[in-house]
Amino acid sequence: MEKFEIHYYLKNDFHSMDAFVKNKAEAELLNVFKEISDILELDLSFEIEALKQGGIKEFIRVLKKGKTRKQFLRILAAIGIIFSGVVTNVISDKVNKDSEFEKLKKEETMLHIKKLKQELEDKSLTEGKATIIVKNLTILISNTDKIKFHKSKFYSSLLNEPKIEKISTTELDNNYKPLSKEKVVYRTDFNKYVLDKVKVESEYIESANILIVSPVLNNGKMKWKGYYDSKPISFNLHDSDFRNSVLNREISFRNGTSIKCSLKFEKEMDNDGNIKITEVNVSNILNVVEGNNTIFTKKGKKVIEDKKQLIINFRQKDNN
Repeated sequence: MEKFEIHYYLKNDFHSMDAFVKNKAEAELLNVFKEISDILELDLSFEIEALKQGGIKEFIRVLKKGKTRKQFLRILAAIGIIFSGVVTNVISDKVNKDSEFEKLKKEETMLHIKKLKQELEDKSLTEGKATIIVKNLTILISNTDKIKFHKSKFYSSLLNEPKIEKISTTELDNNYKPLSKEKVVYRTDFNKYVLDKVKVESEYIESANILIVSPVLNNGKMKWKGYYDSKPISFNLHDSDFRNSVLNREISFRNGTSIKCSLKFEKEMDNDGNIKITEVNVSNILNVVEGNNTIFTKKGKKVIEDKKQLIINFRQKDNN
């Protein structure tokens, strides 16, 4: 593929559209292309060519840069099909939460993509099998969060231009000859691509050990500082009983003091589609550890008593 055509079909034979809508939409489209290139480890650049009438047609020239290796010839030949498929196919309208399970899923997806790429470059591969591999690659790439995020912004931008009836994508050779059938998305289907809410679920650790570096010893709203999993964190303390114990000097902090607690990471997706931690909250502090000395809080003592009672009840039930 040499060129990629994006065609905006406009009502009543219009040949102009809102410049801000078009620029914003195409910035997101280029973000999709850049993300696909990164996922496939292809060093590509993109140039915009002159517009043609008939609604509005714009041509994006795809250029192979020096770092893209020669053994990726087959994937490069299919890149336009992948671009079109990712832009026009509805895979999912949800962004995955970034829990440990989802991280593993992402790693598995990248390994699967890498394997399919290697299979695609096999010289003995038939055209039929190559087509299936390209289709599977398109599905895997379409289901990644950043792709869904930027594609959502692309279609939501287009909804702001009432003149647009539909869009289409086509792969072209260097002489503008179509290499595949035009893929069309109608305006009535734009909302299928738009994420209702870019909400990322919080990551919750029920039993976490935090090394305290800087406690807050007054009633101020300053954040506590510490280390979790060898990484520095600043957190909000949401345990009034524990805070009162600290203010009343019932609990002191020395070098190496740590707490056992519940830990919650609030997350959101930024404008680039990256998941970032916005707040760290600590609650349900069960104990404080100073060297070999462990001090249980009121909540910690209650948890121990509840466990003891559960064992007693279980034994009594067993004896009966």
